[in-house]
Amino acid sequence: MDIFVTVLQVIFLSLFSFWICGIIHELGHILTGLFYGWDFYMLVVGPIGIKKDKKKIKVYFEKDLSLWGGMGSALPSDEKADNIKIWSKVLLGGPIASLLMAIFFLSLNLVNLNIVFLLLGLMPLSMGIACLLPLETGLFYTDGKRWARLHGEGQEKEEEISLFKMVIHGVFDKGTLEVEYDDFAPLLKAKLPAIKYYGYYYLYRYYCARNDEENMDKALEELSKMKDGVPKTIIDDCVL
Repeated sequence: MDIFVTVLQVIFLSLFSFWICGIIHELGHILTGLFYGWDFYMLVVGPIGIKKDKKKIKVYFEKDLSLWGGMGSALPSDEKADNIKIWSKVLLGGPIASLLMAIFFLSLNLVNLNIVFLLLGLMPLSMGIACLLPLETGLFYTDGKRWARLHGEGQEKEEEISLFKMVIHGVFDKGTLEVEYDDFAPLLKAKLPAIKYYGYYYLYRYYCARNDEENMDKALEELSKMKDGVPKTIIDDCVL
């Protein structure tokens, strides 16, 4: 019985520590954005979500399991030329917050050996390092990979800038007619299916706004072909 209780305690402490680490990581992204004048938009860690709905803050139960790993975002309050530079700093805000948390709790653990301090030190350490590594996550890329793409050249940089532009387009509620084809065109050439799917979704909306039924049908056909290789959360996000 004592072993069973101990195992349950370790599991609970591990889950609790992971949840706290996720919050700190996502707050790193959010607070970096707020520091540069952006507005809070969303924080999701586990089943708990906090979102800015118009000018009110709403707490809700997040049904999308794919977001339980953590998602935090702050978005520009207006259109500035340096928003892309700020975005690159926001990307690193999360991993840096994780590493700072790791240093703090691992230092505490050296002074006072404690399983909680150890977990709260090791988990953000692994999280911070993993997020800085230039890797593909299946849905998109790690923070470090996106930062590297944004500071690179060619197609990858164009994709990241295009994704950012489309997010801003949604934030400022622009009509589809205001979207320039060149703003989302790089997404159509993306290697990652999720990004390419977004490209054809914006292409479909672009032609919808222009009542171009022939090209609308072609875009829908491409979206249909890609569905099986794209996460459901992306498909649900692209309301046709």
